[in-house]
Amino acid sequence: MTKSIPSSGAGAVRIILKNKDAFHFDLREKKEDNGKQSYLFDVYYENATGTLNVLMDNGEPVIAALNLSLGKVITLSNDTNLKKLCKYVIDQVNV
Repeated sequence: MTKSIPSSGAGAVRIILKNKDAFHFDLREKKEDNGKQSYLFDVYYENATGTLNVLMDNGEPVIAALNLSLGKVITLSNDTNLKKLCKYVIDQVNV
């Protein structure tokens, strides 16, 4: 059984990374402009749904926001683990 994300959203990305099997995502939109790729995903994990927006430049996420139904928006500036999650999701899509 996977660990649910607390209602405060605290540690959400770390919990998702530890339980990747319970994390699901669907690519809703992909755009490319001036060598940068932007992605919009619908994301699902146990007790939370939401969206993940990512702007990639040279294979690195430069802007990212994970907006969960728990009322928490996680960005690169407030959670360093989001970079790892973005790379994991993008790698899965580009396989």
